[in-house]
Amino acid sequence: MQDQTTTAALTQKEFNLFRELIYKEAGISLGDGKQQLVASRLSKRLRACDLTTFTQYYDFLKKGDPNGEERLRMINSLTTNKTDFFRESHHFEYLRRTVFPQLEKQARETGERKIRIWSAACSTGEEPYTLAMTVLDHFGPTTFHGWDIRILASDVDTDVLAHAQKGLYEADRVADVPRDVLKRHFLKTSKDPEAPLRIRPELQEMITFRRINFIEPAWPIQTDFDIIFCRNVMIYFDEKTQDTLLTRFSEQLKPNGHLFIGHSESILRLDDLYQSLGNTVYQLSSKAGAARRPPANAIALKTKAASISPGPTAEHQTGQTAHSDSGSHRRSTGRVQTNTGAGPAAPVLLQDNELLFPTQSIIVGEIQASAEPMKVTTLVGSCIAVCLYDPVARIGGMNHFMLPSNAGNDRICASYGIHAMELLINQIMKLGGDRRRLNAKVFGGGNVLARQEPDNPVWAIGDRNIRFAIEFLETDSIPVVAKDVGGESGRQVQFLTHTGQAFIRPLQKCRAEIEADLLQMRRIRAQQPGDSANVILF
Repeated sequence: MQDQTTTAALTQKEFNLFRELIYKEAGISLGDGKQQLVASRLSKRLRACDLTTFTQYYDFLKKGDPNGEERLRMINSLTTNKTDFFRESHHFEYLRRTVFPQLEKQARETGERKIRIWSAACSTGEEPYTLAMTVLDHFGPTTFHGWDIRILASDVDTDVLAHAQKGLYEADRVADVPRDVLKRHFLKTSKDPEAPLRIRPELQEMITFRRINFIEPAWPIQTDFDIIFCRNVMIYFDEKTQDTLLTRFSEQLKPNGHLFIGHSESILRLDDLYQSLGNTVYQLSSKAGAARRPPANAIALKTKAASISPGPTAEHQTGQTAHSDSGSHRRSTGRVQTNTGAGPAAPVLLQDNELLFPTQSIIVGEIQASAEPMKVTTLVGSCIAVCLYDPVARIGGMNHFMLPSNAGNDRICASYGIHAMELLINQIMKLGGDRRRLNAKVFGGGNVLARQEPDNPVWAIGDRNIRFAIEFLETDSIPVVAKDVGGESGRQVQFLTHTGQAFIRPLQKCRAEIEADLLQMRRIRAQQPGDSANVILF
């Protein structure tokens, strides 16, 4: 194993390989003078992967990283995250003095009191929190006197996003923040003057954190912005990437919207789109912007799949028209899966106006939560699928459990409702959801197993599963806004994580599926201590 105190040598050939890779993955253009920086930062990844040369590491990224997890860590290692509270303070003063009054005047004319802001390279969170402080100081308390104001904060680096979401900063990170601002917007974590300070909850509630890679073909964004901050990022891109990014920003901005960039950046090549207002503040042309963005189906045409097999139409829905299901089942148990914001695949065009978002199928003992548009599907018989959704953060997920609890066994497993519910709630919260805003939809609990052994109460668990799910949600004050439970048939469940819509279709389970459920039930019983009497208490 490589000596952890040394830095591996990076040859020019290896540097060129990584330079091409980071440009392809994140659009970052590394100059010739960055060879030593790349060597230093990636040496840590070599040690973590127990590799000795950069060639080995490059080969591992290309061939041995099927889920892209190490590639994401590589990007995190090579991105720069220098930021401060109120950095380039003239930008925030311009918001207070000019932009916010303009938006207030516009609201008086239109009646729409809504503002959307994007901190498009938020790093460890200082910029979006400064934006939230500026909003709060101008518009007043959290109610904003009737204003609907939200901030999207994104970055390509998942490590800094995790730091930002915590809203916790060491004393030296806030040393230059004025004392009155600290008093208004931060909370002490202890009496120790050197202890970290925490951002106040009303600021955190204003912000949604997401991972967004600028070079992805489709950004997972479903709103238009009045203001975009993208500061000190484009200096790492070549001119072609800069122009592409700025053009895409123009398609996300409302006409006359404002773009703020870094002090060493400029966008003179796109003066037909943006007008300079001085001090690296730009205003979008009134003839450009989100109103002129191509419709979604026109974008999807560029990424149309080679072949699409339509799924069944839902016979019963708790939302709008159901989409087809292109997911495949995985045979594993006890899995918790999360889309952490790496961005969905580009939507696929099904018909003229119908888009299919990426689909993920789950089976018993699995959980899927996503902060990005996704369709989660499953098949339930006597099992329960609970769909949870935060309508403000637009984050949702689904679990699939077989029994309410694992009596006599401390093993945490999502096959049991008592664990599956908490695991799903925790995953949604990690993605930026708020437990207090969740609503629920409950499906399943059919008596499909009882038909195999009608006189055996062990298999009559559908009602117990239903009762457990409803009681759990009532105890946690999570309202059940829709349910389809009981009966003697199975169900196909489809859930859209970004809208909260659910679609179900009754199914008469085939013999193979029922036998698979029975086998799984018996396997679970065999893992639990005690006699079979314990099982019927579920």
